[in-house]
Amino acid sequence: MEEKFNEIANEYDKWFETPVGRIVKELELNALLEAMGEIKGKKILEVGIGTGLFAMEFRKRGADVIGIDPAENMLKIAKSRGFEVKFGYGEAIPFEENSFDIVLSMTSMENSKNPEKFVGEMVRVAKPEGKIVVAVLNAISLYGISRRIRGLFDPNDLFKGMHFYNFWELKNLLKKHLCNLEVNSSVFFNPSPPKFILDRANALEKFGRKYLKPFGALLIGGGIKCL
Repeated sequence: MEEKFNEIANEYDKWFETPVGRIVKELELNALLEAMGEIKGKKILEVGIGTGLFAMEFRKRGADVIGIDPAENMLKIAKSRGFEVKFGYGEAIPFEENSFDIVLSMTSMENSKNPEKFVGEMVRVAKPEGKIVVAVLNAISLYGISRRIRGLFDPNDLFKGMHFYNFWELKNLLKKHLCNLEVNSSVFFNPSPPKFILDRANALEKFGRKYLKPFGALLIGGGIKCL
């Protein structure tokens, strides 16, 4: 899978510069920040840092962000943006236990063949009562359904072979590893929304997170390392 990400590394951020992409990024960032809590002055490990797109937002807010990723071309971009990075997989995080205040994985666990080990490693490197946040693509969202259909017809599709999660699957996985677990979601419009939907994205987000929690495009589970 990392071969695909190496191939698109230089193009990866461009979608987030489109009208839809900018709004999706804002909504997802707000949901991540809510799950992470206060990040100023905190040491964060991002498992699957990619190009560092979201890490830059965390750094703006005063966090010290370190990242790992198995796609070397992605790491080169993140490093060029000033981040300390290491080659590595979520199932074997190359850091000592109890090292980070917050450990985040953003759309990375979908590629894992051993999600139990993936989450266990995130917990291992978190400090006692440190925050662990796992964000994954939702199988039963409008985005998730669209991506899976596209993957059926395009053997080179980026998302082909990924495991998308549903709300209950993610919750059942994380509750075995984390305390004080909360699972939410973000982004409730379809992949090609009309302008009047984008203009009302924040209102739709507020409604969706209250009444449609299992169906947002991005599922976000967060909790703390149990003592």
